[in-house]
Amino acid sequence: MRIIFCGTPEYAVPSLKKLAGLAPRHSTVAVVSQPDRPKGRSRAPSPPPVVETARALGIPDHCIFQPKSINRPETIQALKALTPDVLCVIAYGNLLKADALALPRIVALNAHASLLPKYRGASPIQAALLNGDMETGVSIIKMELGLDTGGVMFSRNLAIAPIDDAGTLHDKLASLSAECFVEALNKLDSGQYEFVPQDENRTSRVSKLDKNSGKVDWTQDAAFIERFVRAMNPWPGAWTRVALAENGPTQRLRVVRVEIRGDIAGNEVRDADGNACFRIKCGQGSLLILEVQPEGKRVMSTAEFLRGSGRAFAGQKLIFGG
Repeated sequence: MRIIFCGTPEYAVPSLKKLAGLAPRHSTVAVVSQPDRPKGRSRAPSPPPVVETARALGIPDHCIFQPKSINRPETIQALKALTPDVLCVIAYGNLLKADALALPRIVALNAHASLLPKYRGASPIQAALLNGDMETGVSIIKMELGLDTGGVMFSRNLAIAPIDDAGTLHDKLASLSAECFVEALNKLDSGQYEFVPQDENRTSRVSKLDKNSGKVDWTQDAAFIERFVRAMNPWPGAWTRVALAENGPTQRLRVVRVEIRGDIAGNEVRDADGNACFRIKCGQGSLLILEVQPEGKRVMSTAEFLRGSGRAFAGQKLIFGG
């Protein structure tokens, strides 16, 4: 089969590598990705990870498309001339309209990082962690005009470990998505497949995160905040503001690693296993903050942060909040 691959970020890279490796049985005739974006301190335009990977795999430049939208008539015309059998879409970044969905001879497939119809939308990995799910997975669906609404060819489950954060789960699901695309092509090749409509009574939708989505609400229970910290890591990062003295100035602090502890009366610096750390009162229970990242600096233990602030003594009262 002739495949057009659509994807943009690092999450899509394992799938592109896996599909390109199926040649000559299946051929990736084109790669569609987002345009180059400014990156780094220089803000120089930089290609997305999928484009860098496509070039490294030897896919010719004339087979790599970076339109502002795949739905542009000139892009549709160029892709149609390649007579694709299948579109494989994962984390592309644009909704495909009717003309794009009609490009392949057989079907347009999407690999979505949840067990649909649960968590349709842009942040399913974070949603699974926030809700304390024991498992998540990948669903291969037939693409249609609705967002993640198409019939499901199959889903593959993945256990969520207690230490998983959005970064580790991202990598596991990216790898699983690649394997699922191969399985889907095998099913298409054999003709042994069907697309089962999603149960609309069981749907849930999750929205896109932004830089402010990681603000910690300390009135929530400690168990939820612990999940929240993992869900927001590595991006956008869970964050709060802290004053190291009453009526003192506050600074923004990224919260990187926490542990749940019993309830306490208030916030203070405590000793944990011989190292100073923050102990924070939550809506129910408390948390030890073990690793942080001050603005413009590296991730460090809370003890290191306190030493750098000249505040490493137990019992000191802290002010946390927005």
